[in-house]
Amino acid sequence: MTNEPATQATQGERDTAGKKSVLIAACLAAGAGGWGLTAAGADAGRLSEAYDTDLITIGLLTTVLAIPYAAMQLPAGHLVDRFGARRTAFFGLALVILSYLAAAAIPLLPVAFVARILGGAGSAVGFVVGAELARRARIGVVGLGAFGGAAIGFGGLAIAVIPALEPALGWRSAWLTCAAVAALALTLVWVCVPAHIPSKPHPTIHRVRRPVLRDWELHRLGAIHAATLGLGVVLGNWAAVILHTRWNLPFGSASVIASLILLMTMASRPLGGFIASKYPHCLRWVLPASLTVCAVATAALYVPSTPLAAVAVVLSLGLASGLPFAAVLRGAQLWRPDRPAAAVGLLNALANTLVVLGTPLFAAAIQHEQIGTALFVVTALWLVPIVALPRSLKSAVDSRQSPQRADLP
Repeated sequence: MTNEPATQATQGERDTAGKKSVLIAACLAAGAGGWGLTAAGADAGRLSEAYDTDLITIGLLTTVLAIPYAAMQLPAGHLVDRFGARRTAFFGLALVILSYLAAAAIPLLPVAFVARILGGAGSAVGFVVGAELARRARIGVVGLGAFGGAAIGFGGLAIAVIPALEPALGWRSAWLTCAAVAALALTLVWVCVPAHIPSKPHPTIHRVRRPVLRDWELHRLGAIHAATLGLGVVLGNWAAVILHTRWNLPFGSASVIASLILLMTMASRPLGGFIASKYPHCLRWVLPASLTVCAVATAALYVPSTPLAAVAVVLSLGLASGLPFAAVLRGAQLWRPDRPAAAVGLLNALANTLVVLGTPLFAAAIQHEQIGTALFVVTALWLVPIVALPRSLKSAVDSRQSPQRADLP
């Protein structure tokens, strides 16, 4: 009996260590997709030389990854709900590894395109698996924010790491690092995640559940996620060009400043999780305030000023766009306890569809000297989700107010 407190403390330490391990595995599983999304652009010049093609064609290597990445989000959610995170991760991340190894071994452009298509599909599985692991690990909404920050932050890390490895790996640095990150993620998922995680029975819900695709409350949540993630990525891609052409900043400085939009979310997403966890009643004004700040900052990009002002604008975008992430994804998981992975898949599908459509359209606007029009449209899109804010979010995130879902993490 005298050893019981020590035994309980030891067990608690093991549980905490296990949660941290699963969280790291979740971050890497999702981060593999973020890394792959920017990998081709990070070494575009060298890839252009290796494949003897122009930069526009190399840019298409990002597009052909983004399309299956968006399209596979919801199917990936169904697979995770059906077969479990560990088994689904194995096949999804293994597909990523094999695809990029083939692209590195065979220096042919068609092989690279096929590898990016398959890599995009596998990376979609990785993100949904990561979100499900984060939920299963009971890390709370703050941990979910950390997961989200890592998922998008890996894209920023790729931009810095891939060129640095080019002297050693040559033009293959983009593809080999994509395979390496996916391999590390697969290893950690396989080691840290139990082969079988017993599922608790879902509570009886006294209403008919619509299919995920026709659940309008999920679409309200998805509108916020699509704006904050989708528009954030679109602006992250083109802010450097805007700062260079309209603000007359050197392109190198403009690129560094623009990168802060995505890098800032590594801090703002966990911060948003903290707010949702400790002050859930504040979500009713935090979410619309975040979207409004993003709209104002986007409009400010059209008005040239000093480099310090440019930094302030992009930091505002990064901070405000990251705050809703954890609350929205957590809300989707708890709103659909019967299909949590599919719910997350739907949200991410909507966001990445906006990336797929918005990135080339914004590029076309820049090419036709219509930056002002493009920024006006994006400014308006930030405000659209405010019209139909989710009604379930506060009670869903604050599980203490939802006794019927108290068994969920």
